[in-house]
Amino acid sequence: MLLRRSFKGVIALALLLSVVGVWLWFNPHTLYRVITIAGHWNAGLSERSVEIQGHRWRVLDSDPDTTAPESMRTVLALHGLGTSAEAMLSIASMVPENARVLIPDLPGFGEHATHGTVVHNAAFYLEAIHDFQVHEKLGRVDVVGTSMGGALAVAYAVRYPTLVRSLVLLSPAGVTAPKQNDFMRRVVAGEIPLDIKDESSLREVLRLNFVHQPPMPPPIRAAFIERAIERREAYLRIVEDMRPLLTTGLEQLLPSLSTPTLVLYGANDQLTDPSMIEVFRRDVPNIQSAIISDAGHVLSYDAPAKVADAMRAFYRSIN
Repeated sequence: MLLRRSFKGVIALALLLSVVGVWLWFNPHTLYRVITIAGHWNAGLSERSVEIQGHRWRVLDSDPDTTAPESMRTVLALHGLGTSAEAMLSIASMVPENARVLIPDLPGFGEHATHGTVVHNAAFYLEAIHDFQVHEKLGRVDVVGTSMGGALAVAYAVRYPTLVRSLVLLSPAGVTAPKQNDFMRRVVAGEIPLDIKDESSLREVLRLNFVHQPPMPPPIRAAFIERAIERREAYLRIVEDMRPLLTTGLEQLLPSLSTPTLVLYGANDQLTDPSMIEVFRRDVPNIQSAIISDAGHVLSYDAPAKVADAMRAFYRSIN
């Protein structure tokens, strides 16, 4: 009798999960949110909000209840153009074990609204990042930035050298590539290859970013496209505002960068061509660098183990 009841309980649970699964499948925004929360939990991060100068920042935090952040090693992760804090989830497992990790949505991305009609250029983002660091009382930070976030990380370290302990730059933008790839030629021709407006453009963006594309069930793809279309006007405006930094904005700054720095590019990166590493090696006096095989633009997804090994070795070398 007990076995029969247990069996019935298992069947009932399976049916309930099936019903919930079907409901989520046809409610893509809820499904997206459930997957997002699961990703936060798996990375050991909690989501919270903070208001800074009248603007709501959403931040993922590995230690949101800490009362003495100044005594901890703190990693501030900066995501790339058109993404959100979720793009940096895997970074939490690649930093020193005693580190606190904070990943904010930058203005105009994720759940962080644009700051009105102000120009969202490099100067704006550097001030916003500084406001966040001061408000959170983070002290000196180890900054990890990818693509646009990497370019901002360099500019931030040059402007505030006493506030940045180290830099990890993953596929950073901001310099002229010795080898101009097809993506760069398209940009010069006036295209915006990362503009998502339908299924076809989403496929193209995924192709450009990944060697090993992440699975995206149809409901998630539909929700992703819908969200991109809703924010498309603001996104295209930010692209133009940030163009000077993302194309050549670091070239005058690199010789002034004194912060210990690790630069990684993917051998198959179709956006920030791996030849760009030569510019960093030439102009940055205190640098470690590597090109990661079998990886595209999103290094932490395509080659997480290799990126983690490189980051951990770097942190050990500067301790």
